[in-house]
Amino acid sequence: MKRYSALMIDLKNSRSYSIQDRNSIQNSILNSITTLNKIFKNSIEKEVEFSAGDEIQGLFVSPQSAYLYYRLFSMLIFPIEIHCGIGLGTWDIKVESASSTAQDGTVYHYARKAIDEAKKSLEYSVLFYSKNKNDIIINSLINSNNLLAEKQSKYQNNLMLLAEILYPIANEDIIEYEKLKGLLKFIQFEKKENLIIDIEYPVISTQIEKESFFITEGKKRGLSTQISKLLGVSRQSVEKAIKTGNIYELRNLTITVLKAMKSIQGENL
Repeated sequence: MKRYSALMIDLKNSRSYSIQDRNSIQNSILNSITTLNKIFKNSIEKEVEFSAGDEIQGLFVSPQSAYLYYRLFSMLIFPIEIHCGIGLGTWDIKVESASSTAQDGTVYHYARKAIDEAKKSLEYSVLFYSKNKNDIIINSLINSNNLLAEKQSKYQNNLMLLAEILYPIANEDIIEYEKLKGLLKFIQFEKKENLIIDIEYPVISTQIEKESFFITEGKKRGLSTQISKLLGVSRQSVEKAIKTGNIYELRNLTITVLKAMKSIQGENL
């Protein structure tokens, strides 16, 4: 039976925000998911939307697309902290004309289990659950990625998001490359209110299918030079920010997560 991936996200410590801040954050989240739903149109079965309170959820064709959606979402709302659960399972009750919240199946039960465990955990803010023996490995990789990303400054996060527009990490037809330009409105650099990038899509995406015993595809030669010209700053300053922000390491870890997810063959724990 075909398996799908459900994505569930909610804010950490949402009750600690003032009403004004919560309204601002919810507007930011709404703008983010509206843009991302367009980008991931090819790989979404049920659009990501608010389900109850501060929680959002959606249904995807694969765990890779659900994870890549979460990854970009976390960049767009940075530094707002979130819990996330990704489940891989069957979509048993299908209500074609209804939203994700009206659907049911093990895919939703597994995503709920993942986010509930993430909320209880002191170490993990994001968990993936498929009842597969490799879930432990995948979650360790995802957690390592998040720990590095949380240490970034806003500027470094913006650089990583810009790198994602220039050289997106995606395989097959998970995303619509042309729609990636919609992410530009979320990027803010000093003296660069409206960054304009003229790119012919699809660009060369990361070669996650390349046979190798180690990952290097996350690093793109000439990226710092390309970004420095776009921003009108020195290449050395961009290189330093990329290095201290662990941007190449984060991209390599993302590719590793995608490879690990693809390797799941349905073996039970």
